[in-house]
Amino acid sequence: MKKIRKLKFKARFKEVLILIIFIAVTSFAIIEIKNLLNQEKIKNLTEQINISGGTQEGGGILASLAEDTPLRVTGNAIAVLDIPAYSIRGQIAVGTDDETLKNFIGKFEGCADPGQIGNFCLAAHNNIYTELFRNLHKVQVGDKVRIVTKTHEYVYTITSTEVVEPTRTDVLNGGTKREITLITCTQAATKRIVVKGELTSERELDAQEQEEGVI
Repeated sequence: MKKIRKLKFKARFKEVLILIIFIAVTSFAIIEIKNLLNQEKIKNLTEQINISGGTQEGGGILASLAEDTPLRVTGNAIAVLDIPAYSIRGQIAVGTDDETLKNFIGKFEGCADPGQIGNFCLAAHNNIYTELFRNLHKVQVGDKVRIVTKTHEYVYTITSTEVVEPTRTDVLNGGTKREITLITCTQAATKRIVVKGELTSERELDAQEQEEGVI
């Protein structure tokens, strides 16, 4: 009887051991498959982005622009922002939802358009996704912000910078001036960096600039 019990125990032990090995191998295989799929996704995403840091015409993702790339509106964007002193460059699209801010500088819906009387309000991330406003905290009073649309170039001069509580929505209010407001989170994401400026010059783009972009 003891011998039979011993044989049954050995058989059961082998079954358990085989089951453990099967689970371990299966788990390892699943992890490897996930890694391969993620690598493939990254590869596909990288292939969508062209050498200039944007995308092909009509593409969905429009990230930052290389410093030597002419400022030209592409895809779903409405304008391009450039702060030359701090290499802050990117395409602007309407909306501040998560999907928009993953790839663009977002324009608050209902605010003024570039060059208009009122407050032209923009927001972007500084430490995730495209990190378009990662250097916004360095901007100082007197710095220039260039906004290029399909037909015009507008230059705003920075008049103030401050850190405010997230509840300070009054920074988005418009007035009788032609203003711009740039917003991003602080590194800890507990407060907001707010940079404001006023329009100091504007001009219409010539035919070549509209076609090829502004240097």
